[in-house]
Amino acid sequence: MSVPIAPFRAVPLLFMEPPPDSEFYEFLQEAHRLVERHPRILAAIDADLDLHGLAKKALRVEDAQWHDARNLDLPTMGWRPGPIAPESLHLKKGRPRAPAYVVYMFMVGRGYFGGYRTSEAKTLMRESLTLQVMLANQGIELPAPKTLNDLANAVRNSTREQILDAQLCEVLQEGWDDFTTSLMDSTAVKANTRWPTESCLMVDLVERMSRLGGKLDRLGLPNFACPQVAKLLGALSELHREISMGAEGPRKGRARAQRRMYRAMLKKARRAGTLLLPEIERARQALATLDSEPSRRVRAERVVSRLGTDMVNLHRVIASCEARIVRDEKVAAKDKVLSISDPDAAMIVKGDREPKVGYKPQLARSGNGFITALIVPVGNAADSSQLVPLFDQVEARTRVVPDIVSVDDGYASDEGRTALQDRGVRVVSISGSKGKRLTPADEWNSEEYATARDDRSAVESLMFIIKHGFDFGDVVRRGVDCVRAELLEKALAYNFCRVAMLRRAVRDQADVTLDPAAQDEAIAA
Repeated sequence: MSVPIAPFRAVPLLFMEPPPDSEFYEFLQEAHRLVERHPRILAAIDADLDLHGLAKKALRVEDAQWHDARNLDLPTMGWRPGPIAPESLHLKKGRPRAPAYVVYMFMVGRGYFGGYRTSEAKTLMRESLTLQVMLANQGIELPAPKTLNDLANAVRNSTREQILDAQLCEVLQEGWDDFTTSLMDSTAVKANTRWPTESCLMVDLVERMSRLGGKLDRLGLPNFACPQVAKLLGALSELHREISMGAEGPRKGRARAQRRMYRAMLKKARRAGTLLLPEIERARQALATLDSEPSRRVRAERVVSRLGTDMVNLHRVIASCEARIVRDEKVAAKDKVLSISDPDAAMIVKGDREPKVGYKPQLARSGNGFITALIVPVGNAADSSQLVPLFDQVEARTRVVPDIVSVDDGYASDEGRTALQDRGVRVVSISGSKGKRLTPADEWNSEEYATARDDRSAVESLMFIIKHGFDFGDVVRRGVDCVRAELLEKALAYNFCRVAMLRRAVRDQADVTLDPAAQDEAIAA
């Protein structure tokens, strides 16, 4: 269970100064204030951590049952225990777990630092005097970064969304915003993967299958027995290097040289696939009869599945490379392999900007600058298809039907505009030529619609701030669910900072209007 939340105040530490009056300190104050007013957030985090612990316990119980069966007088070889539902188990008292409060603060804190792409962010969290003071006030020490990271990753996205709901509830109650205006836009986010080229993907896929196949004995499966693949991999790597460096000479000569090198790569990649395919099949057959403890079997199933997927992807890369390079044909994005580390990443193209392999989240900004909705669709979803779902989330989170919704012409659709009007939105402003065609002339030329189009630039300001201040344009985690989690944490951090900034502005304004004697009294208080 969570520890009681003590009031947020400075705690004197030996040889340490009180926490500085910094933006991070104000950020932590806002995070503390929210969870103090909405303790159900900690209950939700505790429930998520319990579920995480029960899932691990279920595997341990299955392992114990498997071992017990083999210690009987008549051992039951080949018997495997059935899956145990984690919800049917109970956690007993063991080693103390990090309190939900610490996990909560760590989770929003890593959103503040923009995720953990570098060790610098971990160091900032670990060595922050401000954070030490805050936790010391709770009588808590900060656990190891890896432990905290694992616990924060165990928190479900529904809990992060609950925190966002609580944020917006407080914003409305404190009068920071009335949510009558909603500005919506999408942006491109780079996945944690390198730019895909067929030559690079072929090398990476063959290398990973060869590497995983050489460690199968650790899981009770036979290792791959195809030493020729190592030689082919060396040749593939050399050809990839030559292709990346580019051939010298006239343009036509360079194109012919590149095509020749790609043909050589295709030949060697096919040969590697031919050698690896029967080894993968042999691993599948061995897995079917594997007599191993359940936790080890789960790992073996995961690796064999990974090998099978890599083989399918190798054939897809070979097919797309042959079509594009050898036959000079266009290949649809859906037929390409864009990443072997993040299968959910897609090719994102926004206007004339440089394409990215990643995601295209949809954001809604309130009139006073708060993030009120975040959707991370799979693939390069059209903005027009996301208008109504994004509006639904804004309305559900704020419990307010916006009076004005302003978007760019990427969201233009007669169905979407009509749906928002039917829901009670008075001004549905869609800028650009597409929006102008959909909007009656008298509305388009009205002062309200002109103002709504002008105000839409505020969402561009949000995109700039959250990308450059919170690394929203890059993600560390992989897979759409994990990317949603990371972007939600950054959105939460942004909202906390927004409240802190507005609160600071009100305080500074009050200090200016006070006479000197009143200022002294305020400081003393």
